[in-house]
Amino acid sequence: MPYAAPHLEASSVPDSKGLMFQGPAYLGLAAMDESLMFLDDGMYGTSLYDHLLQRDDGLLTDASVCSLQKLEDGRVRVGYRWRCSDPVHGSLQYEDYDSVILTTPSWLIETNIRLDGFSRQVLPQAIMDAWKHAHWETSCKIYAPLKKGFLDRESPLPQILVTDSFVHDVYAYRYNDSYADDCILLSYTWEDDATKLAALSDDELAKKCVAELDRILLRCSNVAEAISPYIDTRNIRIQRWMTDRNALGCAKLYRAGTYYDAVSLMKYNRDLSAKSGVYLAGESFSVDAGWTEPCLRTALDAVINLCNRTSAEFNGGFTLEHYPHYQVGK
Repeated sequence: MPYAAPHLEASSVPDSKGLMFQGPAYLGLAAMDESLMFLDDGMYGTSLYDHLLQRDDGLLTDASVCSLQKLEDGRVRVGYRWRCSDPVHGSLQYEDYDSVILTTPSWLIETNIRLDGFSRQVLPQAIMDAWKHAHWETSCKIYAPLKKGFLDRESPLPQILVTDSFVHDVYAYRYNDSYADDCILLSYTWEDDATKLAALSDDELAKKCVAELDRILLRCSNVAEAISPYIDTRNIRIQRWMTDRNALGCAKLYRAGTYYDAVSLMKYNRDLSAKSGVYLAGESFSVDAGWTEPCLRTALDAVINLCNRTSAEFNGGFTLEHYPHYQVGK
């Protein structure tokens, strides 16, 4: 149960231009992001959210970046589709910035973002090749509400099932009593196991997974009961990472022989960002898959190099001499 926090009771909150987006719930994994956004985290008595709202372009939601252009004065022009989910009222807009931090999954750069005006000296072809040829894993997750009665049974379903069938892995999650239902991840698959499910529609896949779990559990001597009566089949949700237009992949790995390509992306901020004005952060530009860790590490890297470029004063006498160089082998 979350403690009292800003906007906790608000179902939606405004961005800088007044567009409403989902308010914070401070629950689950998203609680970390929401706390960093809405709590006072040492910014002189204000939250990052309140700080951003002081500018008309401080926080824009429903805005899809479609271009980056290096200008002659050294700034970077960002083109974005404002209100991109609304084809009637949406519009193409531009803003110029001294520096831009690029955090999107790398396949979105190749397919959705146009880069103009960057010379090969500040954005080498090898760097673009490294992110274009990155390996992004496919994954498919199938969620459904699970009636609390199932996990309350004398012989409950184990919280984790690992199967040799197409559903692969199954997870059950117990919410606290303020929620009417628990949750079940009917199927959690990666790579080829997820790819084989791509030909099935969401409805077909949902029914197939429920029927398969019934088959498995009815044959288990310690369960011997169908799970389908406990699943709210009207509210099954399927996340297909490879066809998610905001991701085009679930987690980035590197293929054999491409390790140093990934390291070259990690070197970019120190070597060339001061000239290009573009800093790279996020899982796309790390050798570590795992979402949170590479995002935090590369975010810190981008900030350190951006502060160094703008002659910021570091705490504790820190300089880039204390900061490790990434090495690219031959």
